[in-house]
Amino acid sequence: MPKYPCVRKKRNKWYYRLQYKGARIEQGTFDTAEEANQARLDHLQILQRHKLPPTELTVEKLCKKSLEEHERVYNRYTTFVKNEAVCRHYILPMLGHKKIGKLTPNDMRQFQRYCIENKTPAVAHYTMKILKKIFNWAVEWELLATNPIKGKLPPAPYTEHSTLMPDKLRLVLRNVPLREKTIIGLGVFAGLRIGEIFGLQWENVNFDNNTLSIKRQYSAGIIGDLKTIGSKSVIPIWSQLAIVLKLWKLQCGSQTWLFPGKKEDRPMRPEYWRQIQWTKIKKQFKLPADLRFHDLRHSFATILLSLGADKGDVQQLMRHKSIKITMDIYRHLLPKTLNRTLNFFDDLCGEKSGESSSLF
Repeated sequence: MPKYPCVRKKRNKWYYRLQYKGARIEQGTFDTAEEANQARLDHLQILQRHKLPPTELTVEKLCKKSLEEHERVYNRYTTFVKNEAVCRHYILPMLGHKKIGKLTPNDMRQFQRYCIENKTPAVAHYTMKILKKIFNWAVEWELLATNPIKGKLPPAPYTEHSTLMPDKLRLVLRNVPLREKTIIGLGVFAGLRIGEIFGLQWENVNFDNNTLSIKRQYSAGIIGDLKTIGSKSVIPIWSQLAIVLKLWKLQCGSQTWLFPGKKEDRPMRPEYWRQIQWTKIKKQFKLPADLRFHDLRHSFATILLSLGADKGDVQQLMRHKSIKITMDIYRHLLPKTLNRTLNFFDDLCGEKSGESSSLF
């Protein structure tokens, strides 16, 4: 059932609320949320038409209000920075000067068409997603009667990311310095995100059990929470990766951070390492230009699934919230693993034991 702003259910009936001149107006009762929402919109339009002056708020001011009162408060700092950049670079140049009360669904369709024609599919989708959310807050704050972006947005485009093939992986790991070998190893053999790697402290590494405790990330100069609650976890690590970590501990020069920065109390900035060292490694070993460091995490899951690893185990190692997320991302590998699974019928037919190879 769709969710509507300011619509609530009480004792099997639906109500809507309005805030007008400091007083709360509550109306009911309705049998469905849709009826309550439509009544609320009609009521709000009457108030705006007859009693409320048309809002002079521009899209620029609405974006700033949304960023300060919602994005900064409820999202991680890195998400806030990303969404602020989307507003500044993509939304405000085209719409910033427009008054929100005069925007129409046709204006939004034209803006979406502009994004699709001039931006990558992923950027166009994310820009419209952020803009729709901002207008939803305007409706929640009763600055607008309805969201000018109508209906569902088209689904985000699927992007097939590059993976680091085993032959190239061996070539890189055998020829890079120990620090880079350790960082790349944590990405491709433990599936860690780059912020999680640079947020590791030596107390998070248990050499007795060969485990890592993932507790924090370092991103945009902020040592903070992980991407999701499920990302905070204790995971096993491959024995050969543990050996590399032991060697690096003897050389790193820090008893606190795995990858210390110039200041002893801070780790190295992951953005700096990625921009300088990762770019250098890709050029030196002729890796694909579009190979992101995050693609090492995808390589980790891709290699395991292609070798027939249990999908539930891969989900736990990737620290995905559900196995559905794992399968949505790596569904393209299923035909290979499914064919391998169907070979179990050979046992049923007795093919491997030399018996009749047919059940029919």
